[in-house]
Amino acid sequence: MRLIEKAKGFLFDLDGVFIQSGKPLPGAIDALASLRALNIPFRFLTNTTTQSRKTLQSTLKSIGLNCDEEEIFSAGFSGVQAIKAMGYPTCSYYITDDLKKDYLIFEEDIEKPEVIIVGDYEDWNFKKLNQAFQYVMSGSRILALHMGKYYRVDSGLRIDAGAFVAALEFATNKKAKIVGKPNKEFFNSALNDMGFGPKEVVMFGDDLINDISGAQELDIPGILVKTGKYHEGMLESSSIIPNGFLESIAELPKIISNGEQL
Repeated sequence: MRLIEKAKGFLFDLDGVFIQSGKPLPGAIDALASLRALNIPFRFLTNTTTQSRKTLQSTLKSIGLNCDEEEIFSAGFSGVQAIKAMGYPTCSYYITDDLKKDYLIFEEDIEKPEVIIVGDYEDWNFKKLNQAFQYVMSGSRILALHMGKYYRVDSGLRIDAGAFVAALEFATNKKAKIVGKPNKEFFNSALNDMGFGPKEVVMFGDDLINDISGAQELDIPGILVKTGKYHEGMLESSSIIPNGFLESIAELPKIISNGEQL
């Protein structure tokens, strides 16, 4: 069965599939234009938490990827929903200043926060990591916006936020609540917004765990895109089997127009 013919909509990872180091990957702009031309609904599911959803939408538009803010499901935005569901606890943040714009509705507490929020954050040092450790040892919960291990920039692979969350979990013997991919709630929020069931969409991503396995856990077919963090030996060292492959997102317009099998 041709996955592309069966799908009513698409879910896309953003970093490593459509963009890298702040620039569109080859074919990304044309791929998005093809979806628009054929009125195919889509959502970007991104664990990138360096920017607020509004800033991210503006950034994408500035590089030629025109999408609505509502078409972006970011781990940062999901964190806001999670904190609301927790009853608006006091928070301490290990996130960027721009992402904090989405969290202004919550009270910040640098003395004894009820929750610490960990996302993409480049200001880590021993003092700050130890501070986060002390918060958790004193009773703070850990809310991890995602558990990414690494991602690719133009200069190569770069360590991701999940490593710092794992360090805190190891040192405190406490488990973090994770809100980004591969959390099922994250995928379900996008499905519910689109009004589709799991088998009515296809997920495209460059991460075997967060994108492919995360989607497959909900019976969403997962297509591995061989850009971004994809590397030789990735498949051989994993038990995760994608439902198909793309060399890059640049192949998507031809698949859509010709109805080729993935």
